[in-house]
Amino acid sequence: EADTEEEEQEIVVRDKDNGKSIECYVDENMLLDGKEYVLAYPCDRPVVIARVEGEGEGEELVPVEDEDIGDVFEAAYKACAMCDTELVDSAVVLTLQGDLEEDEDEEELLDNMGDAEEDEEFVRVLTSFYDSEGAEYLVTEPIEPVIIIAKPTGGASKGKNKRDLYELLSSEELDSVMPSVESILEDRYAQE
Repeated sequence: EADTEEEEQEIVVRDKDNGKSIECYVDENMLLDGKEYVLAYPCDRPVVIARVEGEGEGEELVPVEDEDIGDVFEAAYKACAMCDTELVDSAVVLTLQGDLEEDEDEEELLDNMGDAEEDEEFVRVLTSFYDSEGAEYLVTEPIEPVIIIAKPTGGASKGKNKRDLYELLSSEELDSVMPSVESILEDRYAQE
C-alpha cells in the first residue's frame, strides 16, 4: 500500500572545510545558471549560544563566535542534557536533538515580537549555563528560519542512513547564487 502523504526528502549536507555535516529536509530544488542546488532546513532544532553582557536595561545577548564555541560547548552540552536533549556540533549551525518542553506560549511570543523595535532580533531561550568565570550563557533558538543552500556532491554519494549527500557552497558560489535565491524566497512569501 503506497503512502499517500508525501514524505519530505532528507539529505545530509557536508562542510568540506571542517568535515562536519548536518541532516536536512529539502525545501526546494532549484536550477540556477544550469546548476542544481537545494534550499534545505535542518531536521533538528537549530540553536545559537549567546553570552549575556551588561545588566538590567543594558543587558544584551552576544552570539558566541564559531571559533570560540569549543570553549563553552561542554558546559552547553551538559545544560542541554539536563533538559533531555543533546547538543550537536553540526555543520552551519549547532542543533538540538530530542524533544524539548514547550513552555513558551507561541501567541505571547508573537505579540511581544509585534511590539519590538525593527532592529531587535528575537530568540527563544531554551536553557542557560555559566562558564568557569561565572559569565552567563544562553542556549537559544532563533525565531527566523535557518535556510541552507547546498549542491549535490560529485557522483552518486550517499551519506548516513543512505541519504543523498550534498555539500555547502564556497563563499564565492554563495555570493553568486544569493540574489536568485533571495528573489525566489521573496516571490514565495509574497504568495503566502
